[in-house]
Amino acid sequence: MKQQQAKEPHFNGEFEDSGSENEDNPKKKTTLIMNVSDTQYDVVKFVGKKLFKWILQYDLDTNNWDMFWTDAAVQPETLGKMQPYQKINHFPGMYSLARKNHLGRNLMKMRKQFSEEYKFFPQTWLLPAEYGDFKNQFVKGKARTFIVKPEASCQGRGIFLTRNINDINPNDHYVAQRYMHRPFLIEGLKFDLRVYVLLAGTDPMRIYVYQDGLVRFATELYVPPNSSNLEDMCMHLTNYAINKENPNFVFNKDASRMDIGHKRSIKAVFSKLEQEGHDIKKLWQEMYELFIKTFCTVQPILSHHYRSCQPDNYANNMCFEILGFDIFLNHKMQPILLEVNHTPSFTTDTPLDCLIKKNLIRDTLKLMNVSLKAKEQIIASRKESLQQRVLTGKKVKLTLEEKVSQMKQWEKQRDEYENAHLGDYVKIYPLEDGQKYDKYIEFASSLQDSWTGTNIKRNQKKDLKETQTPQQQIQTKTNIVRAPFKPNTPANNLPKLQNMPRPESINVHGEDEQVSAKVSKLSSVKIQPRQQSEPPILRVKKGVQKQIQQVIGKPCLQPKLFDMESIGQDKLNNKRQQCQQLMLAK
Repeated sequence: MKQQQAKEPHFNGEFEDSGSENEDNPKKKTTLIMNVSDTQYDVVKFVGKKLFKWILQYDLDTNNWDMFWTDAAVQPETLGKMQPYQKINHFPGMYSLARKNHLGRNLMKMRKQFSEEYKFFPQTWLLPAEYGDFKNQFVKGKARTFIVKPEASCQGRGIFLTRNINDINPNDHYVAQRYMHRPFLIEGLKFDLRVYVLLAGTDPMRIYVYQDGLVRFATELYVPPNSSNLEDMCMHLTNYAINKENPNFVFNKDASRMDIGHKRSIKAVFSKLEQEGHDIKKLWQEMYELFIKTFCTVQPILSHHYRSCQPDNYANNMCFEILGFDIFLNHKMQPILLEVNHTPSFTTDTPLDCLIKKNLIRDTLKLMNVSLKAKEQIIASRKESLQQRVLTGKKVKLTLEEKVSQMKQWEKQRDEYENAHLGDYVKIYPLEDGQKYDKYIEFASSLQDSWTGTNIKRNQKKDLKETQTPQQQIQTKTNIVRAPFKPNTPANNLPKLQNMPRPESINVHGEDEQVSAKVSKLSSVKIQPRQQSEPPILRVKKGVQKQIQQVIGKPCLQPKLFDMESIGQDKLNNKRQQCQQLMLAK
């Protein structure tokens, strides 16, 4: 690693793209394309261009890229349109972890179920919803201090300390927490840790922790909160954006000395603490536990978003995300989670920032196997699958066992590659004894199901299946087979229904002529001929839904769609399959 870093170009915090000969000659494009149109950080562009020799793409609207680095959240639509070989640096749904109100809500629900295991964050209230309970915390005779944060802010904006409930408007949206007034101090200063944690997959989770990061110090000597110092933000807050404006702030100007100034490296600080006799190994293990349990809280949400967008990506590798966990150490040197940042700053205004963040991004892209070789393997695999589809004339559908087998094969391949390309990362999940975390994920899944109503729908389907006869169960699973149709058939020429039992469903393809004949008796129903190769579509005016329902023996799930008069013929072509399913009341 040291030899590799010695050969790398030096990054001084600034980067200007001078272009590349490969960009002008398409025949020489034997490298990857990195889209940087939506990132402001020079260090990202430097790593892509200078260290990996990639072509930088600045067009936000193009799909011609292999790696997309964005400073914004990724929407599900973006992931759904991606090719299997493309990668992007965010997961859809990460708001559930990165927004202060969502994080507080999710963690508090877990604490109610696992009171001892989820004690690694401060008591939290979401305002105004929990204003009443929060107000009860202000007990006469007890001077309790609370820290109040806007629910969607960053860099310390809008944060204040209070001991008076009247400082808070009951209608304003805040996240309030107990202020931890007994911090672990270094040189008399309060500090926090910015630990970089990589989420490299959601199902199963793949979590890595970078062994270097930032230690950010306050710029005023710490004094426990009292009525006279509550507004001294440079004493109580460690945010870099706030403290760097203080005249006392000391900037790091030498990357070889990371143990001085008000922003230092984790490695340098931990090395000094270890020399003083503190158990740094234990601290890391406690932080690993904290990270895993935090991710367990939102794993069902993230997995649902990912699988909905890319159901066939068994490699679980199209997204990754570097998250900035802000960790506070109390007087017992126990880690406490303050917040999680899904877009941590990659500003490089000091030599320390340049070195740490350059190495972090480089190691991340290597670990995620963003390479030409990996891309070519995926493309070759897709070609083989397409050839098999052409030969068989149908898409190959895998059984559940085959899907699980493929997922395990991909997981094994990823383990082998990633274990050999960790860089400065440490893998903390999955582990051999990872089963102890299953109970957290299962409970989080039950919360997700209750929130979305998944359990209710699942139980309704189960109850319906139990009440059906075996024949009915078969019918609900039977695929509809299109029968030939003779266009322009007069409705009154169809054979009449003679003593037929009530049909279970209506067949819009003309296969069940008896049902069609019975329906055609209604004056408000017409059979609309279509093209020679297409079956008819029933056109039903408003007001006859009940009659139609009586004829077909099943209620329509969405009666409004019986009225097809208002749907243009051009739209009917696109909605035929949907209407067919609705008419069959599936």
